[in-house]
Amino acid sequence: MARSVRWVITVLVAAVVFGVCLWVGRSASFGWMPKEEANRWVVATAFATVMATVAATAAGWWAAHEQPATAAPPAERVVSQKATASGQGRVNQAGGNQNAPSSPAAGAGGGPGRVEQEAEASDSGSVNQVGADQHTRPGNDGQQQP
Repeated sequence: MARSVRWVITVLVAAVVFGVCLWVGRSASFGWMPKEEANRWVVATAFATVMATVAATAAGWWAAHEQPATAAPPAERVVSQKATASGQGRVNQAGGNQNAPSSPAAGAGGGPGRVEQEAEASDSGSVNQVGADQHTRPGNDGQQQP
């Protein structure tokens, strides 16, 4: 429920409680109530004001409390990689984690939703692009010569 709607409900509850308590204070005949009409109105109004304040405090606490936000669906991960290597150059790019467990932020399945890769290698250069997680043995980046 929207916060503004909860505050409108709080004001309406306070008004209804005030009206009901004022009516009860005026229509009920208690032995301790004053006999004069003006004084009966003062006592009934004071009683209604106190009860409406109590109701408004309780409803105001409810209206001010934040509702937990609904979790937004995870955004699609997009990986865009572009690499150029020449001579003896090596390029290694990973769109996710490299030799580490997937993070929860990576989304379900750990991989990106969309991968865009572009590579160019010349001479003895090499390019290694991975759109998701890359797991290699320690000391082996997949580019070492045997």
